[in-house]
Amino acid sequence: MEEHVFYIFLESLRTVQFVLIGLTMHFNQLASAMLTTLQSLTNDSILIYDKSSKVDFETMPDTTILVFTTNQIIATMTNISEQQIKFFILEEDKNRVDQRERFDNCEDLMFQLADELYRYYKLEAIGDTKLGNISLAKEKEEKANRIHKELKEVHQRFSRIDTTDICTKTKLIWLQSTYNTDDDMIKIQNLFENILPSFLIFTNKEECHYHICTTEMNHTVFLIMDTIYKDSSAVGFQQFDNVKNIYFYDQSPSAKTYNNACFQLTHDLISYYNKLGNECNAKKDAEKAKDMFVIAQKLCELLIEL
Repeated sequence: MEEHVFYIFLESLRTVQFVLIGLTMHFNQLASAMLTTLQSLTNDSILIYDKSSKVDFETMPDTTILVFTTNQIIATMTNISEQQIKFFILEEDKNRVDQRERFDNCEDLMFQLADELYRYYKLEAIGDTKLGNISLAKEKEEKANRIHKELKEVHQRFSRIDTTDICTKTKLIWLQSTYNTDDDMIKIQNLFENILPSFLIFTNKEECHYHICTTEMNHTVFLIMDTIYKDSSAVGFQQFDNVKNIYFYDQSPSAKTYNNACFQLTHDLISYYNKLGNECNAKKDAEKAKDMFVIAQKLCELLIEL
């Protein structure tokens, strides 16, 4: 599977390379939003890989390398060079957690990434000042000062979510391996157009991942994924509280799974909207409860026709 690395053409850190391996599948919405924010600030100073086998430390610049990964990935890494490499680990064993190099949750690990980014931007700003590169030093100083400020804004955005409200906003998203408007996709789109009119298609899993954890953070998502993502990416999406269910679809002509996926999706939506109706009733919101039950009834009619 193609690995995606994110680039924004600004000045990069020259004395350090940050590498994340096999982490994003463990991220919840907050950790994903934190990482995306740090990426947007730091150009190609952060490289992201799904597997350690994809990482070639030998080809990286002769700088300090800070690796953020899991203890399972560490156990599989054999291609480590003689370069100066420091590890920060998402640790399963609570007894080994020290909150310095081993962390028991993704948010704390991302805060550590932010701290290290801040430290190196500050160090390079000092070095650039000594070399007379005043404008470059100023840019790095400003970027260092933005890191924790913008992470704080991410936290504030998530803290404003009212978890006591009943979320009735629902979105259907399809993550494809390649963009393909085949008959099955069109049929699903047409089938639910009056119930889930906002149907989104992604072909890039990172973009889909980011969209779900930010734009759709206040929506309940039913996610269809091509089977190519089943082993490598599904776990990452399952970590999101707003992803209700995931359905897998095989695009190959000999194994198309439209009927099964469509039947299961419709059945789950019926249960979901009935549950919403009961919750709205319990909250004494009769009008919204009625809307939810009406949608469930429409879905029952669709199910009969499948």
